[in-house]
Amino acid sequence: MKKILLIGVPHHNNLGDNALAEAEERFIKDNFPDYDYYEIAEEFVETGIAEIKERISDKDIIFYHGGGNLGDEYLYIEEERRRTVEEFPNNLIIFFPQTIFFKNNMELEKSKKIYNKHKKLVMMAREEISYRIMKKEFKNNKVIKTPDIVTYLNETKDSGKREGLLCLFREDVEAKTTEDEKILICECAKKFLNKIEYSDTACGDPIPAEKRLKKLESVFEKYRKSKLIITDRLHGMIFAAITSTPCIALSNYNHKVKATAKYLAHLGYIKYLEDLSNIEKIINELINTKYKPYDNKKAKQEFNQIVDIVRMCE
Repeated sequence: MKKILLIGVPHHNNLGDNALAEAEERFIKDNFPDYDYYEIAEEFVETGIAEIKERISDKDIIFYHGGGNLGDEYLYIEEERRRTVEEFPNNLIIFFPQTIFFKNNMELEKSKKIYNKHKKLVMMAREEISYRIMKKEFKNNKVIKTPDIVTYLNETKDSGKREGLLCLFREDVEAKTTEDEKILICECAKKFLNKIEYSDTACGDPIPAEKRLKKLESVFEKYRKSKLIITDRLHGMIFAAITSTPCIALSNYNHKVKATAKYLAHLGYIKYLEDLSNIEKIINELINTKYKPYDNKKAKQEFNQIVDIVRMCE
């Protein structure tokens, strides 16, 4: 039977990355039931390539895990992706939706040299800025634009009464929100909400594949019970979107939150702020307005581009 391999799947504690993997798996199984499905964990890519080469045929398809790691911020992942592309020149390889961000032009040139050689490489950009960069730099590859793959999920359910604010702020290299800004946010929120909880999408123990869905479901339930989310994490915002939870999204150090918020703006309950000057007004508006629940039909239609590409290559 034909095989689909999803390579680079995380087992670390970042729930955003794990939600990507869950959505990727569902997309593949929903749309390609005639293929056997296999996952290769991020930590085993380098050592597993030789084994994969023994078991893969040119008709099998390789999907590479998406996210915000196409670039040199997480260089070890980029190096694994380059090697995968080099080692499988005859397979259809599809990068699930990515944000691209290179600080070092030398590293960009390395990726360009490898990716542009591959005749059957498809790159998915998850927002307009990345799409324009990919189209410019990877002229020999097919580049398409879709939303983040987590928008493929719909986790809206009736979980009873919503209450309180859930804050999720970065504490890593991508953080931009200052401590003073966090204090200001909380002071404003206290005027409208009597409960404030702090969490993050990257905390706790590593998450093995068999526990991924259960862990995500508990997080989605926390969102469904919240009246408002304020976050500078991309998937903090996207989790709010797919659970129909009003959200104020703040910028991080690159373009991914802002650009993705633009895609989600049609929902109404996702508001992106560059500064906090109107935050009180926005909080009041979000918690007192009734919005239509999330519908993933729009996202699913955009991912049909990939289904069409695979079927054309069969």
